[in-house]
Amino acid sequence: MQDFSKEKIESLVASWKNHNKNQFWLKKQTAISKYLGEIKRCLASFDETENEFLQTLYINLSDGNLRSCKILSLGEKFAHAEYFFMDQFFDSNISAFYYDFAFKDRIVGKKELFPKNAVKSVDSVLSGEDKNIVSLYVFIENIVKNFNSYSQERTARDIFKQKLVNFYDELYRLLTAVDSALAIDFFDVALHNQPFVLMEFLKSAINADNFYLIDSYLSDDGMLNLGLAEDGDFAQISREKLYLLASIFAQCNDEFPTLVYRDETAQILSLLYDEKVEIFEEFYEVSSRFIAEFTPYPQDVVGAARIVYSSLFFEYVKNYKSEEVAKNTIFYGAIGTDKTRRLRSLITEKKLAAKNFRYVCLHEGFEYRDFIDGFYGESFIDGEFKALCKEALNDPKGEYYFLIDNAGAASLDKILGEAAVLLDRRYDENDELSLIRTKNSHVIDGFEEGEKARVSVVLKDGRSYFAVPKNLYVLCTLNEHKCVSPSIAKAFRWIRCECDYGALEDYLRDREIVNASAVVAVCKALNKFIADEAKGLGTIGHGIFMGLARYQNNAQIMQEGLNGFFAEVLEPIFRCAASGEDTATSLGERIAEAKDVFKF
Repeated sequence: MQDFSKEKIESLVASWKNHNKNQFWLKKQTAISKYLGEIKRCLASFDETENEFLQTLYINLSDGNLRSCKILSLGEKFAHAEYFFMDQFFDSNISAFYYDFAFKDRIVGKKELFPKNAVKSVDSVLSGEDKNIVSLYVFIENIVKNFNSYSQERTARDIFKQKLVNFYDELYRLLTAVDSALAIDFFDVALHNQPFVLMEFLKSAINADNFYLIDSYLSDDGMLNLGLAEDGDFAQISREKLYLLASIFAQCNDEFPTLVYRDETAQILSLLYDEKVEIFEEFYEVSSRFIAEFTPYPQDVVGAARIVYSSLFFEYVKNYKSEEVAKNTIFYGAIGTDKTRRLRSLITEKKLAAKNFRYVCLHEGFEYRDFIDGFYGESFIDGEFKALCKEALNDPKGEYYFLIDNAGAASLDKILGEAAVLLDRRYDENDELSLIRTKNSHVIDGFEEGEKARVSVVLKDGRSYFAVPKNLYVLCTLNEHKCVSPSIAKAFRWIRCECDYGALEDYLRDREIVNASAVVAVCKALNKFIADEAKGLGTIGHGIFMGLARYQNNAQIMQEGLNGFFAEVLEPIFRCAASGEDTATSLGERIAEAKDVFKF
């Protein structure tokens, strides 16, 4: 593990306080703090009658077995899911109670699969995330149906239903705001635990005056489930996942707030304070010390926002090495994943003067002489890379950056020539092998002394050599369907740039697209199809998908808009990205399959 001394943490906190003003971190903190507050208020809103009902429901369905799967009969295995999709009931129900539900559009889109008198369970019709989403809807409706027989007042029943819908909606939004990967855990937790058990667990994290109770959920009597066990019953939640979920909600504990638990965070705090961190109470104690000592949050924030910022600091630290570029780095990934932006942002973040960087966008017309050196007419000219090497060598305390965009558009072997072997053997005056003779070195040797010195990177014993200085960074972008030679690849550190679905959803919501979540789900499905079954097409990044905003109609993106975007934007990209080995027929078939996936 890298250095996490007090001095190193102080340095990282200082860096973090600059980064946490960025829109990404600001939006993430705002979303997490918002949903923490909403779910805390929601949990507190359930009255005595409602809590008594949920407890009774738990007792009736548990059969004395903490891991009983009987609860599935309210969701995915309920034999008459069609009951909740009947025309008049369904439309008014969705409008009245699910109008802002995260999965509203996905649920509406599956209505036709459950016609009247069909006698269908959700798991007999759907699979994957679609099954989970519709199962959650059926699960909520069945719980409310049970409550209707518990309470005679229509108003009270409606209030309870709205609270329950809001609870699961806010739980999903909070978990995915913390980490989009927690969407899977959300369905596991929501569908495999009684509402009473889940709510009591969350309350124990939010309201606890100590955290020893959290570890009781790891005992044989622990009631929280996560996933299925081999015997067909539910499996007990793991220690790491339990601590993670508890800590997410403990961020808004007024008296005993704690950081979000990750193994990496616990290890860092353990090293920093030289204390063991084995149980949740110990994690809370070192969390408190860290927050008080390092204050990794803006001065103007208060309450839970301080803790959220402090937790996000460790996410920043986790990604620090991937954000901290090596001397030779290639950012690679799908088209539209902000690779070029990352290059350009370096210029701004580093406040680089014009002399300290070169930005080159490659194309097939680039030659060796454009990068290294060569004759243009009768003049012998330094190429861009060589010129910057000379600048950097003469200013060893400065930082210099050579930025190559679209590195797969031309052969780096031909353009860099012999200099490529020096990328991972930087200049050292005591290392003879950090110098190399280029194909034009013998030409330069014949120049007059003044001219020879001017066009040489290093002049030694009257001979011209090329060298790559230690203070020069070579950073490239590369689309994932392109490649470089192994000899070039081995010199670089590779950083993958992924499609950022969170940024995409934020972008669409900022433009008031009301079905942003459903649109993002379609984009995810397309990329999954490409990754699993049509790799030759190349996955698509969020920067491309953001163009969907132009296809909205009355603040919604309809199927017609998706079709237009596919035809005008995606299909041309697929045809350009596809390998030459594809026949027109096979390429057309794969594009047609992709289009069929790109639907609500």
